[in-house]
Amino acid sequence: MDEAQLAHLPYPLPPWQHRFRTLSVFCEVDEKRVAALLPPALELRESVLQSTVMRFDSTVPSRPYHDSAVIAPVRFGKVEGGYWVFGYTSTDQVLSATRELWGFKMKLADRICLDERGAFITGRTERHGATLIAAELGETGEPLDVPATFPRLFWKVLPRADRDDAEVDQTVMMDAETQVERTVWGRGSVQLGASDEDRLNSIGPFEVLGASFVSGHQILPWGRELA
Repeated sequence: MDEAQLAHLPYPLPPWQHRFRTLSVFCEVDEKRVAALLPPALELRESVLQSTVMRFDSTVPSRPYHDSAVIAPVRFGKVEGGYWVFGYTSTDQVLSATRELWGFKMKLADRICLDERGAFITGRTERHGATLIAAELGETGEPLDVPATFPRLFWKVLPRADRDDAEVDQTVMMDAETQVERTVWGRGSVQLGASDEDRLNSIGPFEVLGASFVSGHQILPWGRELA
């Protein structure tokens, strides 16, 4: 891209870099409920979902931000990864960039917060006056066998400007370069709520299996177009 094109974009191009902290609660769910929320090309691999609240102290983009998501372990052909069934972020810059670059299914949250108090960690995501994700971890040190959700797999759909059709319709893989520095395991709890535009509670009922808190350094590179 030339200088004029780059100046027109409201976000920086990859690679993005940040230090991250991620609270995750893992739940056993009804496979049929989750499969109904997936794009046609993606297949659910397991019945364990990951509900997350994340903080990114980034150098690219320049502003720190929070993300929050419900992530399903999926398969596209022979490629396995994690799909964001629901996804939220705290800044307009990340909202536009992640959707246009990789195809994240992202919405702007009213508030996302991650709070560490010793061995007790909480995360919360709010939108349209409702609490969509309320997650907690109490440290026990007991590890949990959970499905891998990297690389990320996305269904990137961008509409045409002149008619009811898709300009872009792709399955995209993005494999983050992650250096984990700390992992905490514990018992967990999570509540999935609903607003007028967000029906996270449609996933329930579910059984909480446990929780983790992971921190380290990460680079988000260019994606790969699979189809």
